[in-house]
Amino acid sequence: MLWPFLGCMALFCTLLQLNQPKYPTLLDSSGHTSTIYRLPNQTIPLVCKSVHPHFADLLLPVEQAAYEQFSAHDLPPGLLSYHGIHDEISNGIVLEFAELGNLHDWLLDGNVPTKDMLYKWTYQAAEALEFAHKLGVLHSDIHCLNFFLTKTLDLKVGDWGGASIDGGQSHCSYRYSHRLFGVDGADIPAEKGISKATEIFALGTAFYVMISGKEPWPELKEPRDRLEIRERIVNRQFPDPGGLKILGDVVAKCWSGGFDSMTEIRRAIEDERDRDIKKLEHD
Repeated sequence: MLWPFLGCMALFCTLLQLNQPKYPTLLDSSGHTSTIYRLPNQTIPLVCKSVHPHFADLLLPVEQAAYEQFSAHDLPPGLLSYHGIHDEISNGIVLEFAELGNLHDWLLDGNVPTKDMLYKWTYQAAEALEFAHKLGVLHSDIHCLNFFLTKTLDLKVGDWGGASIDGGQSHCSYRYSHRLFGVDGADIPAEKGISKATEIFALGTAFYVMISGKEPWPELKEPRDRLEIRERIVNRQFPDPGGLKILGDVVAKCWSGGFDSMTEIRRAIEDERDRDIKKLEHD
């Protein structure tokens, strides 16, 4: 009677192994449009972003095209390196692994960045977006969930699947709190498309969240309070960025339309950082 029992146990264990994924998923990595798998690698930490089948035809070709454009040039530090399409994981794009996850969750965990970290991160984000814009790639979904941190605390702008490339259609758009509405109530990304102006506005809100550690209107939640969020943006009822410990003027100009390009934002960050350094040297 023992052999049939052992035979059943062996079969059961074999079935368990077959059902186990070959590549482990990262904790909390199964999102609305993709799942992230950790890949074994001896030199560079890598992951595979597997786009869910329902979205693959729309998002995967765009993200692949964006990364191939980026990889044809010298990458700035603020972009994930691209390593092609995975030959086993379906709809899988292989990217550099940012070990600390996204910035939004890092802040929610109670981490508080120093001024030096904030200057570095805002500069890296602006530089990465400047690089992308010069290649005709507009991100279309800028917020701190799409900013990723490496174990060396460098920031990487990721998730380019919804990008607008060379004026093409974007298949996603900004969160309401990061979305540019006209003073007449017009939904500018929806009515006029993704542009440098909509990108700059969204980056201003992302910077506000990064620096303050909270949303512009923390009492309002999406999607429940979308109409109120829209009304506040239409009426330009923003929180006072003057209370931020750095870059309050940069955030204010992003919101007011005071910048025309990511290059101007990057230079403004650099200028304020240099002034701060000189002030510390004289104190």
